[in-house]
Amino acid sequence: MNALMESKKQTIVNFFEGTSNDYWKTLGEIAASTRITLDDVVTIIFSSKEFVKSSYSAENGQPVFTTRKVFEERAPFWTKLLGTLRNRID
Repeated sequence: MNALMESKKQTIVNFFEGTSNDYWKTLGEIAASTRITLDDVVTIIFSSKEFVKSSYSAENGQPVFTTRKVFEERAPFWTKLLGTLRNRID
């Protein structure tokens, strides 16, 4: 990943770290909140191991994402335990 994309990735990471308890976001929400193009958000999210996709979707059916760090810090214990048993992040 080049320096510009790394900078954009850090912007996305900072966005997740600054969110409240609602730490799962759609790609569109990430793009709108960070003012990074949707194409760049998709490239960054899917090319970095720093981000994880939920097995659940938003109400509109779109997939939701967060960072591994934010998930570990904010997800309830039971969510993590069930994820471990299912071999999934959540």
